[in-house]
Amino acid sequence: MKKSFSLMELIFTIVIISMVFTVIPKIIYVTNVSIGFSLKENGIFNMMTHIMDISLKEWDENNTADSPHPDDILLTNNSNVLECNINSGYRIGGFVGSRNCKNDMNISHIGPDANESDESSYDDVDDYNGTEINATEIGYGTRYKIYDIVVYSNEWNKSNYNYDTQTLDFNFTNQEVGKSNEKFIKVILEDTRFDKNISYARYWSSNIGHMYIESRQW
Repeated sequence: MKKSFSLMELIFTIVIISMVFTVIPKIIYVTNVSIGFSLKENGIFNMMTHIMDISLKEWDENNTADSPHPDDILLTNNSNVLECNINSGYRIGGFVGSRNCKNDMNISHIGPDANESDESSYDDVDDYNGTEINATEIGYGTRYKIYDIVVYSNEWNKSNYNYDTQTLDFNFTNQEVGKSNEKFIKVILEDTRFDKNISYARYWSSNIGHMYIESRQW
């Protein structure tokens, strides 16, 4: 009965063990990379779903079903060419019977109303300003978060408007001074472990009211 290893067997054993210990760290590394990639995919999917949900909301609180005139183009009280004309009741290019501002409805403030305590009660795009969603994993804490910024954006400027050339300027501002006809929504996906942004999605929402076809809102 053989009771000991030969030198050749010992060498083969050492080589095999060395190969195993060389491969194991690579397996662990690839596994970690794969998990990280899956988390990013999951986060990006949720980020895109979230901004899609926001984009389907009304432009302003005064365009919601609770408003007396939800189909109106709202007034921002600025001198921009996109402002609806309170004398004619129409925006430039509008026509009788189209969406109008005859009811003199003004835009509301950015952010949720007092009775809108969480996402389930949000009914317009700017309600989401400052909203933060944390994705947690049991035993690991928060892995990533999604948060929203909604501000008034620069719009079509009267100085670059004529009947031949129309230029839209989407350089957004985070100042609410001079409320405009454009709202800029930015949804940011952040890796909370490294305090680093993974990605973001942007969307512009415009003050265009609603039109009705056979009494159905479009």
